[in-house]
Amino acid sequence: MSKIVKSHRGIYYVEKEGQVYLCKARGLFRNKKVKPVVGDEVDISINNDGTAYIKEIYERRNQLLRPPISNVDQVIVIMSLSSPDINLYTLDKYLLMLELSHIETKIIFNKTDLVDKEYSDKISKIYNNIGYDIYLNSNQENNGKELLNLFKNRSTVVTGPSGVGKSTTLNNVFSHFDFETGSISEKSLRGKHTTRHIEISKIDERSYVIDTPGFSALSLDFINDINDIGEGFIEFSKLKNECKFNNCIHENEPKCAVKNAVQNKKISESRYKNYLLLLEEFRNLRGY
Repeated sequence: MSKIVKSHRGIYYVEKEGQVYLCKARGLFRNKKVKPVVGDEVDISINNDGTAYIKEIYERRNQLLRPPISNVDQVIVIMSLSSPDINLYTLDKYLLMLELSHIETKIIFNKTDLVDKEYSDKISKIYNNIGYDIYLNSNQENNGKELLNLFKNRSTVVTGPSGVGKSTTLNNVFSHFDFETGSISEKSLRGKHTTRHIEISKIDERSYVIDTPGFSALSLDFINDINDIGEGFIEFSKLKNECKFNNCIHENEPKCAVKNAVQNKKISESRYKNYLLLLEEFRNLRGY
């Protein structure tokens, strides 16, 4: 079986038996509204002139929607604590998408050298209490080796907003690779766009890393029903059976276990506020 390791403008780079072939997808996939994505396990047909095409795409174990990648073991979200400042709404929105995709997620809070320990501990505690594995990192102070075990024997997507230091962190961890990096624009304090395509890097026989383009905005078009938002907040989902109403969306309903947990400081207030913002954004998107 072969795997798509890179895609660029309709050309798919497929690794088969140690060799990479440039392939196009057969028209029948367009008719079925199926588009090959990086990570897909496929069968290809190789012509005499060395060109090739994808003739079959096998069932995916999972699929990340933004960016489109399949068959991954985990996603590591990298967020900077400063320069640019952390945006917890963006983080919570991305975590929502990952939870609904049922993909294991870890979080690295980057650039700890730019903030005091009290602040980094405060942010870490919010997400550690939910159940996420949290890692604090400074590429200025650490050599990255303490993060190496996160990637061993796994297919890992690394993602996060522009400018948070994804590629710099990967270069620090894997010194024998050259992931593209970029500096921060002082005017906008956003990272210059560097990684422009999705590509799988083979670290060893069992370890793969996929560096992804940085994002600044994420649409909620992956949400089908307003109740999905609560399902994607782990700590809310655990309490839903304790609410008075089965279809409680934890907003204005009486005897809501989630609102009660917020009042008792068992659920982070920032998480709940971001949840309410997500409800509002979803309603605006759907026009009601």
